[in-house]
Amino acid sequence: MSKPSWKIRRRYIFASFALGVAMIVSAIIAVWQDRLGGDLVTGGVALITLILTSYIFGAAWEDRAQANNEENPDG
Repeated sequence: MSKPSWKIRRRYIFASFALGVAMIVSAIIAVWQDRLGGDLVTGGVALITLILTSYIFGAAWEDRAQANNEENPDG
């Protein structure tokens, strides 16, 4: 059985990552212009952290599940 393609998943992850970076950059610009941007920084960092955590956890989970299926021919 072939491994599933991560092509579409990577697109969503990179788009979300770009959104998080944009939130942080806009917060830095807002702070630079003497506006409050703390919520944007918190949201951007949280978004990036959640994306990276789920991406790494999902890949590790899938690799482990496929390794278990290869060791046991009965499934």
